[in-house]
Amino acid sequence: MPAGQNTVIVRITSYDHMRPQGTLMGLGLERPVFFRSLAQLLMTMEILMDRKNRPQRGEEHRAFTRPRPLEGAEAKETEGAALATFQVRVLFRQNASWQGNLVWADRQMDAQFRSVLELVRLMDSALSVEENVS
Repeated sequence: MPAGQNTVIVRITSYDHMRPQGTLMGLGLERPVFFRSLAQLLMTMEILMDRKNRPQRGEEHRAFTRPRPLEGAEAKETEGAALATFQVRVLFRQNASWQGNLVWADRQMDAQFRSVLELVRLMDSALSVEENVS
């Protein structure tokens, strides 16, 4: 279970051509939710943070249309072994981005991120290491 209110557990089960697939858990979810792309992972996390209003947004949501509802499917029991497991703790949502802490649970390593792009780069670096080890 997540270590804090703003923490999401992300299990990556596939990482083909920089396209992660897996499950996420936390922020009030009763069951893991499956995601099929990086965009779906990030947008699902944003929707969940908006529902709980934590961490609180630093600015108004900007969009051409209304925000989408949560679309992730419930995880299947046959989802496979995890390539990597991360704990993503978002502390702030400011300047239209996230700031927080990423823990690579499999290696017990952690790093701070100052933007969503930096979060993605950190996760990619961990998954690239795992690809080279396999």
